[in-house]
Amino acid sequence: MASNRLSPGDLIADRYRLEAIIGRGGMGEVWRAAHTRLSSPVAVKILHERSDSPALRERFMREAQICAAVRGPNIVEVLDFGVERGAHYIAMELLGGESLASRLDSEPRLSPATTLRFLTQVMKAVARAHRRGIVHRDIKPSNIHLVRDEDEPEEIVKVLDFGIAKILEGPGLGEGDLTTTGAVLGTTHYMSPEQARGTKEIDHRADLWSIAILAFRCLTGKLPLVGESRVDLLLAITSSPLPKPSALVPELPPAFDAWFAKGTRRAPDDRFDSVGEMSEELAKALGSGP
Repeated sequence: MASNRLSPGDLIADRYRLEAIIGRGGMGEVWRAAHTRLSSPVAVKILHERSDSPALRERFMREAQICAAVRGPNIVEVLDFGVERGAHYIAMELLGGESLASRLDSEPRLSPATTLRFLTQVMKAVARAHRRGIVHRDIKPSNIHLVRDEDEPEEIVKVLDFGIAKILEGPGLGEGDLTTTGAVLGTTHYMSPEQARGTKEIDHRADLWSIAILAFRCLTGKLPLVGESRVDLLLAITSSPLPKPSALVPELPPAFDAWFAKGTRRAPDDRFDSVGEMSEELAKALGSGP
């Protein structure tokens, strides 16, 4: 069964009946499906048929393993993984609501309170991954989902897509990287300088850079670095000065300028020590900390 030949009504693993495609990405498609035995909705991510690279299949499997190992309230829950007649699939919880990317399309600038609420949850998820030796490497608005739960007064944030995560350590997950030196992985605008250079010496601090860029985007409605081409943007990430957020939005506090500057130091050693420290300092910078 090949992913580009799947149709509504097809059955995966004798229990997931496909209903409709709800997303497409570089690695595959995501379908809304029904668990036929439990009568519950699920999402099923299926690797593209053309994705016959062993490394890509390994990365797909690792994504499922990582989500299962890191599982927490702010990480999408993986329910199952397998291969169905040649098609690799991941079954996961079906999320309602919308992505942060969709929210930013309709509301380009978020308030400091909303930004802090969303990013605090993102950083909790990332911290869980870091404690298990896992670097996400692709923190961006489309990988963050805002879920409305009828039992909760505010939206719950879920971090998705550990497909290009780097495993520094982790029993049962394997160690090392599935990329080679010079390979540039990640979404360019949110990519750290070390990712832009294609170095293999990447650790948890690459995610800190991405989170800082994400905060800038939420609060200003802009991206701090742009380029006419991807090469230009990669060069800007490694060498161009970054603007002060308050230069775009004067009402932002100077403390946030300082927080952003530290989160985007080009030398990883000069950034925050951990995502936990980064979260604490963001709360202080936006006026909600001790």
